[in-house]
Amino acid sequence: MCKRGYTNHGKGEKASNKECESGATHCFSVICMEQNFTSTALLTWGCSDEADKKVCEEFFVNASNKALRSTKQRCECQFGDQGKDMANEHVKLPEAEKPGPIPTIPPSALNKSIMCKIGTYHGNGYGTTVASECQGGEHCYAVSCVSGSDKISIFGCHSDTECEPLRKFIAYGQDCQCRFGPKGEKMSNVYYDLPKYVPKIAIDIVFSELPIPTGYSTRANAYLLVAFSSIAIGFLTKFLLRAMVRVHE
Repeated sequence: MCKRGYTNHGKGEKASNKECESGATHCFSVICMEQNFTSTALLTWGCSDEADKKVCEEFFVNASNKALRSTKQRCECQFGDQGKDMANEHVKLPEAEKPGPIPTIPPSALNKSIMCKIGTYHGNGYGTTVASECQGGEHCYAVSCVSGSDKISIFGCHSDTECEPLRKFIAYGQDCQCRFGPKGEKMSNVYYDLPKYVPKIAIDIVFSELPIPTGYSTRANAYLLVAFSSIAIGFLTKFLLRAMVRVHE
Protein backbone atom coordinates (compact mmCIF):
# COMPACT_ATOMS: atom_id res chain seq x y z
CA MET A 1 0.00 0.00 0.00
CA CYS A 2 1.26 3.47 -0.92
CA LYS A 3 0.10 7.05 -0.87
CA ARG A 4 -1.16 7.78 -4.39
CA GLY A 5 -2.15 11.07 -5.95
CA TYR A 6 -0.75 14.55 -6.36
CA THR A 7 -0.61 18.05 -4.93
CA ASN A 8 0.64 21.52 -5.84
CA HIS A 9 0.59 24.95 -4.25
CA GLY A 10 -2.38 26.10 -6.30
CA LYS A 11 -4.89 23.26 -6.09
CA GLY A 12 -4.31 21.48 -2.81
CA GLU A 13 -3.88 17.75 -2.25
CA LYS A 14 -5.81 15.04 -4.08
CA ALA A 15 -4.40 11.78 -2.77
CA SER A 16 -5.35 8.68 -0.82
CA ASN A 17 -3.77 5.51 0.55
CA LYS A 18 -4.35 2.66 -1.88
CA GLU A 19 -3.14 -0.83 -2.65
CA CYS A 20 -0.68 -1.07 -5.53
CA GLU A 21 -1.00 -3.22 -8.63
CA SER A 22 0.43 -6.71 -8.60
CA GLY A 23 4.22 -6.64 -8.95
CA ALA A 24 4.78 -3.24 -7.36
CA THR A 25 7.64 -3.32 -4.87
CA HIS A 26 8.29 0.30 -3.94
CA CYS A 27 6.35 3.39 -2.97
CA PHE A 28 7.75 6.42 -4.75
CA SER A 29 7.33 10.18 -5.01
CA VAL A 30 8.45 12.69 -7.61
CA ILE A 31 8.60 16.48 -7.36
CA CYS A 32 8.79 18.42 -10.62
CA MET A 33 9.19 22.18 -10.85
CA GLU A 34 10.24 24.85 -13.31
CA GLN A 35 13.96 25.42 -12.78
CA ASN A 36 14.26 26.00 -9.04
CA PHE A 37 10.98 27.89 -8.56
CA THR A 38 9.33 25.93 -5.76
CA SER A 39 6.02 27.75 -6.25
CA THR A 40 5.61 25.74 -9.49
CA ALA A 41 6.25 22.39 -7.80
CA LEU A 42 3.99 19.41 -8.52
CA LEU A 43 4.33 16.44 -6.16
CA THR A 44 3.11 13.03 -7.29
CA TRP A 45 2.95 9.87 -5.13
CA GLY A 46 2.62 6.37 -6.55
CA CYS A 47 3.80 2.76 -6.84
CA SER A 48 6.68 1.25 -8.79
CA ASP A 49 8.12 -2.20 -9.43
CA GLU A 50 11.66 -0.84 -9.57
CA ALA A 51 13.75 1.88 -7.92
CA ASP A 52 15.77 3.37 -10.75
CA LYS A 53 16.11 7.06 -9.86
CA LYS A 54 17.72 8.02 -13.19
CA VAL A 55 15.03 6.38 -15.33
CA CYS A 56 12.29 7.87 -13.17
CA GLU A 57 13.63 11.42 -13.36
CA GLU A 58 14.33 11.26 -17.09
CA PHE A 59 10.79 10.09 -17.76
CA PHE A 60 9.07 12.73 -15.66
CA VAL A 61 11.31 15.55 -16.95
CA ASN A 62 10.52 14.59 -20.54
CA ALA A 63 6.82 14.16 -19.80
CA SER A 64 6.39 17.44 -17.94
CA ASN A 65 8.48 19.44 -20.43
CA LYS A 66 6.42 18.10 -23.31
CA ALA A 67 3.10 18.53 -21.54
CA LEU A 68 3.88 22.12 -20.57
CA ARG A 69 5.84 22.99 -23.72
CA SER A 70 8.81 23.86 -21.58
CA THR A 71 12.50 23.05 -21.43
CA LYS A 72 12.98 24.08 -17.81
CA GLN A 73 11.33 21.33 -15.78
CA ARG A 74 13.43 19.62 -13.11
CA CYS A 75 12.27 16.46 -11.35
CA GLU A 76 13.51 14.49 -8.35
CA CYS A 77 12.33 10.96 -7.57
CA GLN A 78 12.49 9.22 -4.20
CA PHE A 79 11.82 5.55 -3.50
CA GLY A 80 10.88 3.85 -0.26
CA ASP A 81 12.42 0.59 0.92
CA GLN A 82 11.35 -2.49 -1.00
CA GLY A 83 8.14 -3.95 0.37
CA LYS A 84 7.57 -1.15 2.90
CA ASP A 85 4.00 0.13 3.00
CA MET A 86 3.36 3.89 2.90
CA ALA A 87 7.07 4.66 2.57
CA ASN A 88 6.27 7.78 0.51
CA GLU A 89 3.68 9.43 2.76
CA HIS A 90 6.25 11.68 4.46
CA VAL A 91 7.22 13.53 1.27
CA LYS A 92 5.88 17.09 1.22
CA LEU A 93 5.93 20.01 -1.20
CA PRO A 94 8.85 22.42 -0.79
CA GLU A 95 7.85 25.79 0.62
CA ALA A 96 6.82 28.25 -2.09
CA GLU A 97 8.79 31.41 -2.72
CA LYS A 98 7.59 34.69 -1.31
CA PRO A 99 6.85 37.56 -3.72
CA GLY A 100 9.31 40.40 -3.92
CA PRO A 101 8.57 43.81 -2.39
CA ILE A 102 5.96 46.10 -3.88
CA PRO A 103 7.74 48.33 -6.42
CA THR A 104 8.41 51.69 -4.81
CA ILE A 105 7.20 55.00 -6.20
CA PRO A 106 9.74 57.82 -5.88
CA PRO A 107 8.48 61.02 -4.19
CA SER A 108 8.84 62.90 -7.47
CA ALA A 109 6.16 60.69 -9.06
CA LEU A 110 3.66 60.48 -6.19
CA ASN A 111 1.50 63.33 -7.45
CA LYS A 112 1.73 62.37 -11.11
CA SER A 113 -0.73 60.33 -13.11
CA ILE A 114 -1.05 59.07 -16.66
CA MET A 115 -3.91 57.58 -18.67
CA CYS A 116 -3.09 53.94 -19.45
CA LYS A 117 -4.67 50.65 -20.36
CA ILE A 118 -5.06 48.85 -17.01
CA GLY A 119 -6.10 45.28 -16.34
CA THR A 120 -5.26 41.60 -16.61
CA TYR A 121 -5.65 38.89 -19.26
CA HIS A 122 -4.97 35.17 -18.96
CA GLY A 123 -3.83 32.90 -21.76
CA ASN A 124 -7.25 31.29 -21.91
CA GLY A 125 -8.75 34.62 -22.96
CA TYR A 126 -10.36 35.56 -19.66
CA GLY A 127 -9.77 38.99 -18.20
CA THR A 128 -10.62 42.63 -18.66
CA THR A 129 -8.90 45.96 -19.25
CA VAL A 130 -10.03 49.57 -18.98
CA ALA A 131 -8.63 52.99 -19.82
CA SER A 132 -8.00 54.78 -16.55
CA GLU A 133 -5.85 57.37 -14.81
CA CYS A 134 -2.93 55.56 -13.18
CA GLN A 135 -1.50 57.28 -10.09
CA GLY A 136 2.23 57.41 -9.41
CA GLY A 137 3.25 56.42 -12.91
CA GLU A 138 4.90 58.09 -15.86
CA HIS A 139 5.17 55.11 -18.22
CA CYS A 140 2.37 52.83 -19.40
CA TYR A 141 3.47 49.20 -19.46
CA ALA A 142 2.51 45.68 -20.48
CA VAL A 143 4.03 42.75 -18.60
CA SER A 144 3.61 39.18 -19.82
CA CYS A 145 4.63 36.29 -17.55
CA VAL A 146 4.59 32.59 -18.36
CA SER A 147 4.37 29.79 -15.83
CA GLY A 148 3.94 26.25 -17.01
CA SER A 149 0.87 26.10 -19.21
CA ASP A 150 -0.49 29.53 -18.29
CA LYS A 151 0.36 33.04 -19.45
CA ILE A 152 -0.86 36.19 -17.82
CA SER A 153 -0.56 39.72 -19.17
CA ILE A 154 -0.87 42.75 -16.90
CA PHE A 155 -1.29 46.32 -18.13
CA GLY A 156 -0.69 49.39 -15.98
CA CYS A 157 1.75 52.17 -15.22
CA HIS A 158 5.05 52.52 -13.43
CA SER A 159 7.36 55.34 -12.43
CA ASP A 160 10.31 54.03 -14.46
CA THR A 161 11.17 51.40 -17.08
CA GLU A 162 12.80 48.78 -14.85
CA CYS A 163 11.29 45.33 -15.45
CA GLU A 164 13.06 43.51 -12.60
CA PRO A 165 11.01 44.93 -9.66
CA LEU A 166 7.76 44.10 -11.46
CA ARG A 167 9.00 40.63 -12.39
CA LYS A 168 9.98 39.83 -8.80
CA PHE A 169 6.74 41.15 -7.35
CA ILE A 170 4.31 39.79 -9.94
CA ALA A 171 5.90 36.46 -10.84
CA TYR A 172 8.31 35.56 -8.02
CA GLY A 173 11.20 36.29 -10.38
CA GLN A 174 10.09 33.92 -13.13
CA ASP A 175 10.23 34.64 -16.84
CA CYS A 176 8.47 37.85 -17.88
CA GLN A 177 8.63 40.24 -20.80
CA CYS A 178 8.05 43.93 -20.10
CA ARG A 179 7.30 46.75 -22.52
CA PHE A 180 7.17 50.37 -21.40
CA GLY A 181 5.81 53.34 -23.29
CA PRO A 182 7.63 56.67 -23.58
CA LYS A 183 7.54 58.91 -20.52
CA GLY A 184 4.28 60.82 -20.28
CA GLU A 185 2.71 59.25 -23.41
CA LYS A 186 -0.91 58.40 -22.69
CA MET A 187 -2.32 54.97 -23.59
CA SER A 188 1.00 53.93 -25.11
CA ASN A 189 0.43 50.30 -24.03
CA VAL A 190 -2.86 49.83 -25.91
CA TYR A 191 -1.43 48.05 -28.94
CA TYR A 192 1.59 46.33 -27.44
CA ASP A 193 1.89 42.91 -29.05
CA LEU A 194 3.29 40.63 -26.38
CA PRO A 195 4.05 36.97 -27.22
CA LYS A 196 0.81 35.15 -27.93
CA TYR A 197 -0.32 32.39 -25.62
CA VAL A 198 0.49 28.89 -26.82
CA PRO A 199 -2.52 26.68 -26.00
CA LYS A 200 -1.88 23.64 -23.86
CA ILE A 201 -1.99 20.57 -26.05
CA ALA A 202 -4.07 17.56 -25.03
CA ILE A 203 -2.21 15.96 -22.16
CA ASP A 204 -3.43 12.44 -22.90
CA ILE A 205 -2.08 12.73 -26.45
CA VAL A 206 1.24 14.04 -25.18
CA PHE A 207 1.71 11.14 -22.82
CA SER A 208 0.55 8.54 -25.34
CA GLU A 209 3.52 9.59 -27.47
CA LEU A 210 5.96 8.91 -24.64
CA PRO A 211 7.14 5.38 -23.88
CA ILE A 212 6.19 4.43 -20.34
CA PRO A 213 9.38 3.03 -18.82
CA THR A 214 9.42 -0.38 -17.25
CA GLY A 215 8.75 -0.08 -13.56
CA TYR A 216 6.03 2.57 -13.44
CA SER A 217 2.40 1.60 -13.32
CA THR A 218 0.12 3.28 -15.86
CA ARG A 219 -2.05 4.34 -12.96
CA ALA A 220 0.84 6.25 -11.38
CA ASN A 221 1.39 8.04 -14.67
CA ALA A 222 -2.33 8.70 -14.95
CA TYR A 223 -2.14 10.65 -11.72
CA LEU A 224 0.38 12.94 -13.39
CA LEU A 225 -1.98 13.45 -16.33
CA VAL A 226 -4.75 14.49 -13.99
CA ALA A 227 -2.40 16.74 -12.08
CA PHE A 228 -1.25 18.63 -15.16
CA SER A 229 -4.82 18.94 -16.39
CA SER A 230 -5.85 20.40 -13.05
CA ILE A 231 -3.43 23.34 -13.30
CA ALA A 232 -4.53 24.56 -16.72
CA ILE A 233 -5.29 28.03 -15.38
CA GLY A 234 -1.97 28.15 -13.52
CA PHE A 235 -0.89 28.64 -9.95
CA LEU A 236 -0.28 32.39 -10.32
CA THR A 237 -3.83 33.39 -11.24
CA LYS A 238 -5.18 34.48 -7.86
CA PHE A 239 -1.92 36.08 -6.73
CA LEU A 240 -1.42 38.07 -9.90
CA LEU A 241 -4.90 39.56 -9.76
CA ARG A 242 -4.13 40.75 -6.23
CA ALA A 243 -0.69 41.98 -7.31
CA MET A 244 -2.14 44.03 -10.14
CA VAL A 245 -4.47 45.80 -7.73
CA ARG A 246 -1.72 46.45 -5.20
CA VAL A 247 0.67 47.86 -7.78
CA HIS A 248 -1.90 50.45 -8.81
CA GLU A 249 -3.31 51.35 -5.39
